[in-house]
Formats: sequence, C-alpha cells, structure tokens
Amino acid sequence: MIIRYPVKDHTISQPFGRDASNDPIYKEFYATFDYKHCGVDFPIAVGTEISASFTGVVVRCENHVGMGNVVGVRNGNIVSLYAHLSKITMQLGEIVNEGVLIGYSGCTGEACPTPHLHFELRDLTKPTLKEMVFEPRFDEEVSQWVSTFKYIVNNKNSKKTLKSLSKMYFGNENKWELIKAVNDYSFDGDCVLEDSLTVMIPNF
Repeated sequence: MIIRYPVKDHTISQPFGRDASNDPIYKEFYATFDYKHCGVDFPIAVGTEISASFTGVVVRCENHVGMGNVVGVRNGNIVSLYAHLSKITMQLGEIVNEGVLIGYSGCTGEACPTPHLHFELRDLTKPTLKEMVFEPRFDEEVSQWVSTFKYIVNNKNSKKTLKSLSKMYFGNENKWELIKAVNDYSFDGDCVLEDSLTVMIPNF
C-alpha cells in the first residue's frame, strides 16, 4: 500500500515528531505522545479539497474535541486520519478509493489555532495509541501494512461483541458475520467476547 498526499499543496507547517513540550497551544493535546506532534500539518485555506490517501473503508466520521471534524479511513491495519475539516463528504462504512474527495479543510477543534489539515497514520497492530502513530512517508510503500491483523479483546472500557468490532473496523455493525466467518466462531454478533480472546480482523 502506498500513501499519497491528501492535498495538492505539499507544504508542511508541522512535521511529524515536532517537539511541542513548550508550546502553549499544542502541549496538552500531545501529552499522550510525549509532547511530540503525532502527524503532519498542511497549512491550507478553509474549503480546500481533501482527498483519500489510499483506498479503504470509513471507520471514523465525527466531531472530536481537539481534532474537530475528523474522518478516518482503514485499509488492513493502517488508519489515516484527516482532522479539522470544515465539511465531511463521507459516511461511516463507505468504501472510498484513493484520490476521492472526503471533505474540505477547515479550522475545527480546539487544537486548531489557524486553518490547516492535520494528517495522521496509525498502525492498529500496536498495543497503545502512543505506539500506533508513525511518520507518513508519502509516495512510498507502507512497510508495516498487513491485510488481516489480530485484535486482542479488552472489555475494560466497554464490552466487546462481533457487532461492536464490526462498527470499530468497518464503520457499521453489518460486517460482523464476516469477522465470524474468518474466525470460524459459532456465536452470534451480540455475544460478549471473552477477555484476551484473539480475533482476526479481515480487510474491507
């Protein structure tokens, strides 16, 4: 899988890993990441077209306190996030092709003092959010990409079912039977999964 630029203007104002430990605006938002910038920022005007960096399924389409209007697209174990949008043109569960319009840039969310697109990549095979984020290398193959990956059930914050995993990784509950088939389970989509159970998550 290759990561393409989500905007035509490739100018980057904040690179991945920038130290924000003394930044009065960004510091608190990057505390989880040891105060390092967890993506790359493109300083573009409000209303600029944002396109999908790779083909995938929309798994996030929401308003976040820091990131504002954000879209997340998954392909295998990799999720791309597009944050601070003024308008979203996608819906959860929708399959999008590389280069397709997914929204328009804006300045939404508390971590957006000036208009820009925050672009972020996460590897879902990693155990913590801090470990998930990695540096985008545009127009290059993603070395850690895998089509199918393992999810270890953790019911600490919420009870996991095949339906809830389907919503998490496919944007809706309708794909739970696909997860069931891949794992050869006999139980239905509403059954609470056992802690520490290994579930194989297939691609879209």
